[in-house]
This record gives sequence, C-alpha cells and structure tokens, in this order.
Amino acid sequence: MTIASWAGLAAFVLYLVASIMVLRRLRGAVTARNPALLALSLAAVVLHALCLWQTAVTDDGVRLGLFPMASLITGTGAALITIAGLYRRLEWVSAMVFPLSALSIPPMLWVQSGYTPHPLAHGVAAHVLASILAYAVLAIAAAQSILLLIQHRQLKSGHIRGVMRAFPPIQVMETMLFELLWAGVLLLSATIVTGFVYLDDMFAQKVAHKTILTLFAWGLFATLLAGRHFLGWRALTAVRLTIAGFALLLLAFFGSQVVLEYILHRAA
Repeated sequence: MTIASWAGLAAFVLYLVASIMVLRRLRGAVTARNPALLALSLAAVVLHALCLWQTAVTDDGVRLGLFPMASLITGTGAALITIAGLYRRLEWVSAMVFPLSALSIPPMLWVQSGYTPHPLAHGVAAHVLASILAYAVLAIAAAQSILLLIQHRQLKSGHIRGVMRAFPPIQVMETMLFELLWAGVLLLSATIVTGFVYLDDMFAQKVAHKTILTLFAWGLFATLLAGRHFLGWRALTAVRLTIAGFALLLLAFFGSQVVLEYILHRAA
C-alpha cells in the first residue's frame, strides 16, 4: 500500500476512536479537558493532512475534485476543532465532525472521477484556501446549529436527556454559534472577493451557478447577523438560516461537482 493509504487508514481509525471517546465523555457529562483525546485528535489530523498531501498534490498539479475537496474541508474542520480545544471545549461538535472526517477518507483514496489535476496560480490558490476555510467554519456552525436545535427542543419539553446534559447553557451555545458565523462570513467574503479578482469570469457558464448560490448563501448569513445585531434574533431563527445558508453552499460546490465529475466526466 502507498503512504497515502497507510496514513489515510490510520487517520480513519484514530478519528473513530476519538469519536467514541468524545461520546463516552459526553454521556458521562465530563467537563474537564482530556490530554489523551487531544493527542489522539491531533495525530488523526496530522495523518489526514499527510494523506491529503500525498493524494491531492501531484506532479501535474492539484486534485481539487469532489472527494478530495470534501476530505480537505472535513479535515480542516477537525483541525480547527482540535486547535480550539486548547482553549475552549467543542467536544459536542467534534462528535459530528470527526466521524465525517473519517468517512471522507476512503472515497478520496479509492474513488476515481473525471477531474484532472492542474496547477494553481497564487491568486487562485488564495481563493481556494479562503473557500476551504469558509466551508469548514460554516460546516462547524451548521453542526452547532443542529445541536442547538436539539437542545432547544429538549428544554422546551422540560427533559434534558442523554449527552445533552453535558452541553453548556443554551445562551452559551447560541453565542458560540454567532461567533462561528461571524468568522465564516468573513472568510466567505474573502472567498467571493478573491474569486472576482483572480478568476477569469465568475459568471462563466461552468461556474455561474456556484457564484449565484454562494452569493445567496452570503446574503442569508449576512441577513442573520444583521438581524441578530439590530433585531435580537435568537436560536430558532439562527438555526433555520444557518442550515439554509450552508445547504446553498453544499449545492453550490458539491452538487455541481457530482454532475461534472461523475456524469459529464470532466473538471469544473
């Protein structure tokens, strides 16, 4: 087996072990930091990065197709959560992100598509980097919003059950969601700006749908942040708009990539 395969399989196993550890801690309502969990997740992220480098970076350029991008985004999300764990607990989100990171590795390694590697100019690389970070942060925000919705419904019913007992108060969860949204919107803004500056035509036939859907998603997130600041919008509104905005981003990239790579058999 190749280095990419060994690193990917090791990261896959470590992510799953870390996920089990997180769920056990949440079920036991443990709040203290766990150095073993931090070391495990850090090792998984490093091995995932090695796998991505060996798989996506080739002599002909960079593979940024459907599965490499999905794995890059989930791996970035896992890295952000691991780093954030040094100063703030996000274990409830890692219980969702770590399994997704693990599941993104096998198809990246073994599923082939019509995408061909190509070199990236510096400006385009900046656009791609901003988009990966934006997707990762907003994916974490979407996961946080789903957990916030579950917490809200359990509080409304008067029964806090299972792992939800280990969660912070709903006001803290809500504040953290908006912190993630601010960071995500800033990164998404950078993605849009660098796209217009460095890409030849953001409204060309092959990318027009991505541009339009991304702009709609940015508008939803911006509306949510403005509503929070000026109108005091709270949990349920934030959850609905966050999920809707992230769904638009998923459709913008991944929906079109499925058609381009696996139906038309060509790169975007």
